[in-house]
Amino acid sequence: MKFISDGVTRPSDDDARAALAEFGLTTAFMTIVFSAVRWGIGTVTPAATAVELRVRVVVVSALVGLVIVGFANSRAGRFSGAHMNPAITLGLFAFGAVPARRVVLYLPAQAVGSILAAVVTRLLWGPAVAEEPVRWAVVQPGHGWHGLSVAVAEAVTLGIIVTVMCRVKIRRPRWPLAWIVGVLFGLQGAVLGTLTGGSANPARQLGPALLSGEARLLAVYLLAPIIGGLLAGWIADHFEYGRWSRDGYRFGTHSTIRPKMRHSVVDAHIPSNGVDAWP
Repeated sequence: MKFISDGVTRPSDDDARAALAEFGLTTAFMTIVFSAVRWGIGTVTPAATAVELRVRVVVVSALVGLVIVGFANSRAGRFSGAHMNPAITLGLFAFGAVPARRVVLYLPAQAVGSILAAVVTRLLWGPAVAEEPVRWAVVQPGHGWHGLSVAVAEAVTLGIIVTVMCRVKIRRPRWPLAWIVGVLFGLQGAVLGTLTGGSANPARQLGPALLSGEARLLAVYLLAPIIGGLLAGWIADHFEYGRWSRDGYRFGTHSTIRPKMRHSVVDAHIPSNGVDAWP
């Protein structure tokens, strides 16, 4: 496994600021997601048809995708990388695009952000958040889905997303990665929302699960996306894109990615001066 090496082994002030930005982004993002579940899914009546539920899930998923794009293109998002997802962080770590010193700050920032977002959502919308059918927006699999099938779906979903991210940043650096990632997460939610729950993000489940006490398949929702992301990043680094890293074409070195694109969201590029270079 290859890692970015710049002679720094301990988190710097810039790393801490990036982690703080990641915490803020994750908290805000998850608050929006949980609120969307509260009003988009939690208002479904018992008489609602399967078609109506599907439409609501698609609308909520589209909103989530657009929020990802917006946060990704924000100043804070461009500075931190706007992962808002431990599986993305670890996938890019395996790819060699994020140093370990930043990972150890990002993961707790994302976890705490998830928990805080659940609390904020409860404060915003009242007791209904903790009651059926919302139940803190905890993710639940659909009928007929069990641990193994959910795990495979979650792992494959993150594997595909991380693979696309790595390929775009290397092969198609001028493509709008923020939009691509937003669309991918929106699609997976729309397709898998009524099946696996459409989580694809450990931070999406952590806060709601802890506050609701719902432990069913918690390990699956937390670990499967991470395994998928790590495996995809490792494969991208060692097989398909190994020559790029061997030649030094890596984020933060003499990358072929033009300067502004290197600061694009979710590529986890770390500016050498620790300052967002976007105007």
